[in-house]
Amino acid sequence: MTAPARTLRNRQQTVVERLREMIMTGVLKGDQRLLEVSLSEQLGVSRTPVREALIVLAEDGLVDYRLNRGYVVRAFSIDYVLNAYVVREALESLACRLAAERPLDPELKRRMEAALARGDDILAGRRLSAALRDPWREVNDELHRLLLAAAANPPLEQALAAATRIPYSGSRVVHWFEDEDLEGLYQLRMVHRQHHAIVEAIAAGESYRAETLMRGHIAYAADHVHKQFAAAKAGIAEAA
Repeated sequence: MTAPARTLRNRQQTVVERLREMIMTGVLKGDQRLLEVSLSEQLGVSRTPVREALIVLAEDGLVDYRLNRGYVVRAFSIDYVLNAYVVREALESLACRLAAERPLDPELKRRMEAALARGDDILAGRRLSAALRDPWREVNDELHRLLLAAAANPPLEQALAAATRIPYSGSRVVHWFEDEDLEGLYQLRMVHRQHHAIVEAIAAGESYRAETLMRGHIAYAADHVHKQFAAAKAGIAEAA
């Protein structure tokens, strides 16, 4: 592959990933029409990579093409999202059990400990800031990916990838919080303590404990997402 072709492919992949992120985190909402011109302006690219990215996302099931409307974000009900969390709970807890049943790779352990330390630093302040959202998202996602890698089970990874392509269901979806959100800070600290406990259980070879801790961890995330959807629905009803 020539250098220009490689650059074009990398740019295309970047656009796909950025649009996927916007859908998965709810920036682009269900049934929202996706206009090539506005998206290209927002992302700072031409219309061509946006058009090609929408085709890829349609193949992934995240967007639909509708006659006379073009591409729209696929809408998912809260029940559908919560069912994805049921699958996540089963698969990620299994991953933790498998990881604990085999020697933990030293490099994976080092990376887990580094991610845990970064999370500690992010949550060390007295208040939350919206500026911390992306750094925390990266730490959370990396930890879950490392735990999955420690299981060394490619079919399990493939199955989990399918479940987490549903909006709001992946490890890059973080708990909602606002600036100066003290309650949100306490919630995230609790979530991160769970991360620490899961890694410790895996490193110690405690497979049942690692599996159980991850089940509770994912169940807590599902409950949080459910509450946020309910609150948003109540807000819309009140405004009406």
